[in-house]
Amino acid sequence: MKNLLLLAITLPLLLGGCNQSSFVFKYEIHGDNVTITDCEVGTSGELVIPDTIKGKPVTTIGDSAFQYHRLTSVKIPDGVTSIREKAFDGCRRLTSITIPNRVTSIGDQAFSFCTNLTSITIPDSVTSIGRSAFRGCANLRRVTIGNGVTSIGYNAFQSCTSLKSIKAPDSVTSIFEAPSDIPIADTPP
Repeated sequence: MKNLLLLAITLPLLLGGCNQSSFVFKYEIHGDNVTITDCEVGTSGELVIPDTIKGKPVTTIGDSAFQYHRLTSVKIPDGVTSIREKAFDGCRRLTSITIPNRVTSIGDQAFSFCTNLTSITIPDSVTSIGRSAFRGCANLRRVTIGNGVTSIGYNAFQSCTSLKSIKAPDSVTSIFEAPSDIPIADTPP
């Protein structure tokens, strides 16, 4: 009986990684909001982060929450407003991620070394892109930066060797030492 129970608990992790079941996520509740802090060890494949946990909205992807997991795609719920430092750092198998329209900040190294990520759309709601946010995303070919971004952190796109240029919207007022290997151009008038 013990072996059957253990199999019933671990089988979903082996077959599907994280999915919409909140029991595989580690999280913290702060007032009426939830911060995702981690996921079960060995998580791989498609990740769908739930909209709510225990009836409270998921609003933050915490520091290093999914760092080094073997994720291939991520769907972040619409209620998330912040993707913190190193949230998806080192997710080398990640090929796609959907950033919802309520996210206002992308933290330092949030997606660094996601080497299979090919494109990213940063919505208009985002105002800041942190230091080294996409550093080392070697296969990143297309970046769309929304009109709300006002600052792009130091080396945000460093070593994105497949990326030839980035057009910064008029809203960008500060680019901190953009790396010389990826020109960040002003949007044409």
